[in-house]
Amino acid sequence: MRRCAPFMSFLLILTSASAGAQEIGDPQAGYVFAAHNCAECHEIASHDLMSPDSNAPNFYAVANNRDITSQALMVWLQSSHPTMPNLILRPNDIANVIAYIVSLKDK
Repeated sequence: MRRCAPFMSFLLILTSASAGAQEIGDPQAGYVFAAHNCAECHEIASHDLMSPDSNAPNFYAVANNRDITSQALMVWLQSSHPTMPNLILRPNDIANVIAYIVSLKDK
């Protein structure tokens, strides 16, 4: 049984990490944050409007891109990009924006 202890500890950590990764933020708070911080460049609410900046994707299009997952959005929002302002987002703001974008996905 002692040989199994490290493996069991690893499984417990892995399970805890994946359970935490499934937590989602507040879509309404994400919308408010996006309206104040993202809407200057991105269309954040409508699926049929272009973004104010033609190089910035529409949030609806992002949500409905089958290659985009919550985890991909997490990585994207925590990385700097030459075409975006270097925003430093708090973890709860990231979770909320992701929750909002995911809420735009067609059901």
